[in-house]
Amino acid sequence: MITIVGIGPGNPKYITLEGLEKIKQAKVLVGGKRHLDLFDCEKKIIIDKNFDISTLYSYENVVILASGEPSLYGIANTILKHIKNVEIIPGISCVQYMASKIKISLNNLRVISLHGKEEDFISTLKKENVFLFTDKIRTPQYIAKKLVENEMLNYSIFVGENLSYENEKIYKFPTKKLLNFEKNFEINSVIILKE
Repeated sequence: MITIVGIGPGNPKYITLEGLEKIKQAKVLVGGKRHLDLFDCEKKIIIDKNFDISTLYSYENVVILASGEPSLYGIANTILKHIKNVEIIPGISCVQYMASKIKISLNNLRVISLHGKEEDFISTLKKENVFLFTDKIRTPQYIAKKLVENEMLNYSIFVGENLSYENEKIYKFPTKKLLNFEKNFEINSVIILKE
């Protein structure tokens, strides 16, 4: 059996009890290096550019570690394209985590991923609040630039870094201030735009 376990926004204390139980029972753990470093297991397989999903068929009791919620722009979508008999244990997403930190409702919050792609978040933002997953190109400053270009200056932009870790930081910016803010945010930064 292959199980995908959402391990939360980063800090292990946000993993569900069911997720922890599945991890403890695993004979093989699969995931990113930083995820694998959190747990003990006899056999660990790193997901990197050389990872071959078909190798998982040769093992029993495999747990794939996923950041946040595996079904929200996570690894579950990729795994399900190749393997149908999968169990998914949900996790706390950075969306939920950050919304609770800045005390906003998840109702009417649109989630968009900008990882490796252009996405029209501007037209969505005119109708509702937006949570954005960023990447190295579509950074918080990139998002502020798009807002300025579209004359959308009455928004607060929240940027979260290292969510749930000891070095967590959550910033709040007016649009123009973020545009000129000279900092390379961590790749795990996320943004909520709120009118």
